[in-house]
Amino acid sequence: MAKGDCMVFGVVGLVTWLTVVSAGSSEPEVFSLNLYTEEYAPWNYSIEGKVIGINTDLIQLVLDDLGYAGRFEVMPWGRAQRFAQTQLNTCFFSAARTAEREDMYQWVGPLSQEHVQLFSLDPEQPELPDLSSAHQYRIGGQAEDAYTDFAVSQGLRIERVTEISVNLAMLQADRIDLWLAGSIGGPYIASRLGMPIYPVATSDQAFELWMACHPDIEQIIIEKLNDRLKRLKADGMLKSIVQRYR
Repeated sequence: MAKGDCMVFGVVGLVTWLTVVSAGSSEPEVFSLNLYTEEYAPWNYSIEGKVIGINTDLIQLVLDDLGYAGRFEVMPWGRAQRFAQTQLNTCFFSAARTAEREDMYQWVGPLSQEHVQLFSLDPEQPELPDLSSAHQYRIGGQAEDAYTDFAVSQGLRIERVTEISVNLAMLQADRIDLWLAGSIGGPYIASRLGMPIYPVATSDQAFELWMACHPDIEQIIIEKLNDRLKRLKADGMLKSIVQRYR
């Protein structure tokens, strides 16, 4: 072999060796999820730009336990749903798992649950036997929301708005008679605002809140998330988190 050929071979061999060493020593890429939700305390809400809440903390524990990363962001509920439908490795939470939504997502959960209630500002407001008995009232609910859809299926007419805060302002301004919200989320949000509200009707059905994910996320990822969530809840982690938000 000529001297020049030896030099070329040596350089090529060195480059190949460095490439193999570099590839072998690199850290494996961490799997990451985009996680979108809305302002709905105590399950999920933001304080000074940080997303917290019972379901937020529970999901973060699951991710940490699996070595996954998560980017949490609060946004309008309808936009969060559209992102989970169109962007890979994206989920939204806390989503009521319903028959209408079932085939649109892959599901991780349940994270928690609550009933649907109607709330009044009037402590003397008579209680109703069920939601369908409130058909004569002006009721405020949220757009693109499973609770609102359920109330409509019970024969109620709902004025839909995009933000919970708008519903509460409408209730205070007497533009609606009752506010439709979750049995835990509703009173929690109102109490943080110093706004006493009173339940006047409650659904017989409880709604489970889940993390709804893009349908093309690898099945093994969804299985790992569900398995780790189940283990953490069995270990009492959900109860521990709930205590922090009481």
